[in-house]
Amino acid sequence: MTTRPSPRRSWMALAAVGAATAALLAQPAAAAAATPAPTVTATVAVAPFPAGVAITPDGGLAYVTSQNSGTVTVLSTATGAVAGGFTAGSGSYAVALAPDGGHAYLTHHLTGTVSVVDTASNTVTATVPAGPGAFGVAVAPDGARAYVTNPGAGTVSVLDTATNTVTTTVPVGAEPHGVAVAPDGGHVYVAASGAQRVDVIDTATATVSASIPVGHGVFGLALAPDGSRLWTGNGGDSTVSVVDTATRAVTATVQVGGNPYAVTAAPDGRSVYASDYADNTLSVIDAASGAVTATVPVGASPFTLALTPDGRRGYLAAFDGAAVNALAFPLPVPAVTGLSPASGPQAGGTVVTVTGTDLAGATAVSFGAAGDAASFSCTATSCTATAPAAPAAGTVDVRVTTPGGTSAVTTAGRFDYQAPTADLAVALAASPVSGLLGGRVDYTLTVTNQGPGEVTAATVTAALPAGLVATSTDCAVAAGRLTCALTAPLAAGASATRHLTVQVGLLLNLGRTFTVTAARTAGAPADPVAANDAASRTCKVALLAITCD
Repeated sequence: MTTRPSPRRSWMALAAVGAATAALLAQPAAAAAATPAPTVTATVAVAPFPAGVAITPDGGLAYVTSQNSGTVTVLSTATGAVAGGFTAGSGSYAVALAPDGGHAYLTHHLTGTVSVVDTASNTVTATVPAGPGAFGVAVAPDGARAYVTNPGAGTVSVLDTATNTVTTTVPVGAEPHGVAVAPDGGHVYVAASGAQRVDVIDTATATVSASIPVGHGVFGLALAPDGSRLWTGNGGDSTVSVVDTATRAVTATVQVGGNPYAVTAAPDGRSVYASDYADNTLSVIDAASGAVTATVPVGASPFTLALTPDGRRGYLAAFDGAAVNALAFPLPVPAVTGLSPASGPQAGGTVVTVTGTDLAGATAVSFGAAGDAASFSCTATSCTATAPAAPAAGTVDVRVTTPGGTSAVTTAGRFDYQAPTADLAVALAASPVSGLLGGRVDYTLTVTNQGPGEVTAATVTAALPAGLVATSTDCAVAAGRLTCALTAPLAAGASATRHLTVQVGLLLNLGRTFTVTAARTAGAPADPVAANDAASRTCKVALLAITCD
């Protein structure tokens, strides 16, 4: 009967030391927008002590190993049900798939071998001797090589996938377990559990080019999709170290649940998930801030988590539960962080740039009571939308809706609809005509709409000089007052003229000075500039002529 070894293995004693020092470890300060927490949607029974999980590049199937036996369970990600299975050697901890999905590589810790499986037929095509306690396995991005960690020997075996032979063995730190290959294939990262460090192998020379001290009992590794950061699961002190792969230094340490033996990075690089083996939880880490944003209860002794290429589904091995938890990873809810411009006319038509996060795939951009924008286009961080007309002036909340939800109301997303205005400028010209008895002054009143809106109504009035007769062909004259009204809307930039004649006989008005002031007294919409709402002309009657300023 096979005895089940725990993933904690011989360095279990390091956990006590790690627990005493965990409180001293630095953590990043505050998180940005919280990464949505996944939910367990199903629990699928598999062979006892499932450890390794890998998903085919097309996202269609998940391969689950059994540490206790050679049974490999194949799950359909479409249905979440068992789609098949096969036997490959003795118990396996890890499984990795070739980039083209054509082959799977399974490690067998008891025999120190690797099974090469043809995934089309799910049959073992080769069994390759690796090293004592063969544990972790990762395939290079070009599929030419697979890298296998051998905890019993402190080595990494380099397997040529074309010939299924080990071509090189690289000495590394004590008890290597997790392994990850850089996206460009130039380096391999190895979790040397016993040495509390990550060794970096230069694949060109097959030698260790750097060693990075990390947490106690480092076990699992996860690389950011762009290879810029490495995340290490430190089972001994319940932390995750964040490593800058350019400087090869730890930039942050994140406290998570108990014994995080496995870590997984989301395909979009925004989140990292730590499998808290001792706590039966999954810690959700925001990759940008390094903050734990959620802790999700999962199955017994969670171990390897594999995600579909779109990051929306995951399959988590429950090591002590003989099961795999199917997880749903919600799309992030969009957020609006700014508008430019943040105001526009009530009539609509303003092209607004909406900035924020997770805006890609938007199905609507709404402007409060004004409704949805008729046209818009969005990227992940910005939308361009045309503001619709609003039923009233005032401030509305701009919100973006995507399949992940609708953005929250924020002050940064407020758009001010401005009531329509039109600046009506009043001008008055005076043309005197001299005469002893038939003298007069001809006035021309001009109103010009200087915008921005259309003038829909306007009235201009003027008090007439007492004792003088005034007439107009296009305005009303009554009770000593001239009243001129627009008979049709006046567009921005357009002008209208009205006329007034005041009879001034020289003999009867000699020496008289009089002023006519024309002023806008009513109208719509509101006039934003009062300074040009009135105009005056002063005329003087002399012995032989009438003069006006």
